[in-house]
Amino acid sequence: MTNHITPTAKTLLAAALAASALLGLSACGSDTSKPSAAAAGSPTANQSQQSPAPNAATTATTQAPDVAQASTQAQGQPQGQPQNQTQTQALATPVTKKPSAPKTSTPKPPRPSTTAGSGLAAACTTDQLKGTVSALVRPINHVLLTVTNTGGAACSVYYYPDLRFDADQQAVTQPVEDSKPQAVVTIDPGQSAYASIGTSAADSSAGKVEPQVEVFLESRDQSGSLPGSLKLSLPNDTVVDQNSAFVTYWQYDMQSAIAW
Repeated sequence: MTNHITPTAKTLLAAALAASALLGLSACGSDTSKPSAAAAGSPTANQSQQSPAPNAATTATTQAPDVAQASTQAQGQPQGQPQNQTQTQALATPVTKKPSAPKTSTPKPPRPSTTAGSGLAAACTTDQLKGTVSALVRPINHVLLTVTNTGGAACSVYYYPDLRFDADQQAVTQPVEDSKPQAVVTIDPGQSAYASIGTSAADSSAGKVEPQVEVFLESRDQSGSLPGSLKLSLPNDTVVDQNSAFVTYWQYDMQSAIAW
């Protein structure tokens, strides 16, 4: 007996086969997309899943100082030259200073010949001195003795002038010891030395008018007066009391002389 398949049966069979094929394909795709058990349990996969990715901003901030420092060091030394070598060359390079302008000073006049071994100018003589006596308003009963060096070399005047107002005078005029200067007075050419003469005490009414005074120069060892003298006119109506008259030591300036 021959089996006949009807058209309806054929259609149902084809649909069943097609559905079976679709189910098989779906099963294969599901297995492929799932990771294997070995892969899911591997340390590498777990570590990748647990370690967070580094923050890009943090990395950039951390590396920025290193980059800046490297840039500074690169700018501070020549390309291709070690740092130590650069420092050594900087230390070894000499510092060149500009020469300063020479100082100028006013030349001092040459000192005159001195007395052997004394270091002082030779003693003045009356031949190289010009003397004057002038009146003073203050202090009263005083006149000012001035001697000027007219020679070509400096000379020294020692101690105080020895004075004689007339031939009858028995003793030299007394010096004021407190007026003694700290050093011997040396007179350069054209310069002067001074001494103040007290003609009488302020309250004295004694004395007489003297027309002149004779001036002698003391020797360096104070053994006596040097040869020669200066005879100088006194201001008009100068009254001299030889018992109370006095004279100062030689001074460099007038103010020091009239202070006594």
